[in-house]
Amino acid sequence: MALRMGAQTADQALQTWLASQTQLISWTADFTQTRHLAALTQPLSAPGRVWFEAPNRFRWELGQPARSVALRDAEDLLVLSPALKRAERYSLGGTARGPVKDALALLDTGFPRDAAAFRARFDVLGLTATNATWIFRLRPRQAATRQLLPALSLEVRTNDMALVATELRFTDGSRLRNDFTNAVRNPSIAADRFSTALDASWTVTQPAVAP
Repeated sequence: MALRMGAQTADQALQTWLASQTQLISWTADFTQTRHLAALTQPLSAPGRVWFEAPNRFRWELGQPARSVALRDAEDLLVLSPALKRAERYSLGGTARGPVKDALALLDTGFPRDAAAFRARFDVLGLTATNATWIFRLRPRQAATRQLLPALSLEVRTNDMALVATELRFTDGSRLRNDFTNAVRNPSIAADRFSTALDASWTVTQPAVAP
């Protein structure tokens, strides 16, 4: 059943946004990341920068200067700690399976290239609509993924369908929110921005992913 907010159903709004994403080739933005943890009375906030290139290349830098970097391409997710010269490499390609893989794949939730694939991954729980924004409340369809991440939301601007914010809700009650500013649609991005190659000075580990 479609969930309704005024005259606009959540399903209709989602279809409008998904259609707009087919023209997105690349994207850059600044962001503020805010973590809400049950053990802390005040949230933790940090600035960052993100680069995206279709279909699945990302670079997330958190902190200024960056204290952590996440790089994703079709095959791998690389999580870097530049100050320590340490990296963790997760395989996303081939026949990899499991809830960790699914959770890492949520990096590209805000930039879907295939409407059918997006709908196969998420249930739409509802829509909060104003004249300026739509906030989609989503739930991963995979039960194993919901054990880590039971709910998330995407906020988009109604005038240009641009991504404004994402929020992930975890099973321990914590929340992770990214608010985006200074976004540029379809800029030219140097290929080495997404390089996952590391020299011999880095210590690289490959954490096990449950089957």
